[in-house]
Amino acid sequence: MSFLKRNLSNHVCYFLGWFLTKRGTFKKDWEAVLIKVVMVVGLPALAFNGFMSDTSVGEVKTQLAILLVGFLFYIILGIIAKYFYIKYEKDVRDALTMSTVFASTTFFGIPIVTALFGNESSVPANIFNIPYRVFLYSLGFIVMSKSVAPLIATEVQTVKTTIVDVGQNSVMAQQTVGEIKAAKKKAVVTNLKQIFLNPILIATLIGFTFWVTQLIPGIKVVPDQIKIGSGKLFSPLRLDNTFPPLFKITKTLEGICTPLAWLAIGITLAKGNFKEAMADKKVWYGTMMKVIFAPTVGLLLTIVFAAIGKTTGAWHLDTIGLSVIVIMLAAPPASVIVAYSINYKKQPLLTSNLTLTATLFSIIVLPIWVIVTTAIGATSLFTY
Repeated sequence: MSFLKRNLSNHVCYFLGWFLTKRGTFKKDWEAVLIKVVMVVGLPALAFNGFMSDTSVGEVKTQLAILLVGFLFYIILGIIAKYFYIKYEKDVRDALTMSTVFASTTFFGIPIVTALFGNESSVPANIFNIPYRVFLYSLGFIVMSKSVAPLIATEVQTVKTTIVDVGQNSVMAQQTVGEIKAAKKKAVVTNLKQIFLNPILIATLIGFTFWVTQLIPGIKVVPDQIKIGSGKLFSPLRLDNTFPPLFKITKTLEGICTPLAWLAIGITLAKGNFKEAMADKKVWYGTMMKVIFAPTVGLLLTIVFAAIGKTTGAWHLDTIGLSVIVIMLAAPPASVIVAYSINYKKQPLLTSNLTLTATLFSIIVLPIWVIVTTAIGATSLFTY
């Protein structure tokens, strides 16, 4: 299937989701249901299935290099992005910075790269998303949950008023402080659960373990169950071959991921108020930073790693790895950041409007990024 046909299919789905929502056939609150199905059922199946393939020491090294690119990207951009918003007040700066750093790589990015590059993109996409999830629920939470100065002042005044109202009752004051600490502790526990109990991350780690264990000498003892008599042996953990009925189930569940995600994106576009969003210059600036600057940083970092790998012979990065990283980073802001923004009252309107406009512009610029990464990926740096 040509790039034009693959690109056309996602745009048709976006339009269909938008049109049916505007018409009233789809309800606006269906977006949350579709996202839930994709995140809990479709994407975990896609993540696991991507590792049901042959591997080698060189391939494992490549994926570890992609993992390192991911960690360095979030560390570097997490540090420098705020300086591009230095002229804004702190709560605006925090909201724009986190919206720039964290893209919707899982819900928006993975279905697109899978549609464009097939199952070959599943392994690098899910490996790259490991540091994404770690930093999203740690750095993202810490920054977005920090109280801004006026809010701190209000909270301090509230505590003072409470103490006065109870007649300087120290017990009541301690209870107030204790409640605040308990709330923070609960939030930290919740975020740790979101990191380590995330079904996509669990499926990725299980799949990666099954994938890597193929390198253990002597583990390939199961005859080919698909092509009987081929003489090829597989690891017992290659469930696509050793237990085809189970793999058929996960493969079927994987198939719901892309169309549902694209329809949900169409619903998102139908829900938003573009006129209001585009009237804010901060939204325009943040959108350009998200869909152009962030993927450019990822592109340059990947080129550097590819050069180091080729020079030292330690690993090699190919066109698909490059494209996966850049395309996923060009996705709109992560919905988790918007949720943090709403929950902690840190510029919720700004992050919502930014997500709306960035979603539209991501759809527009993604084909350009595909062309750019394909052209760079065709150079000797990414071909062997």
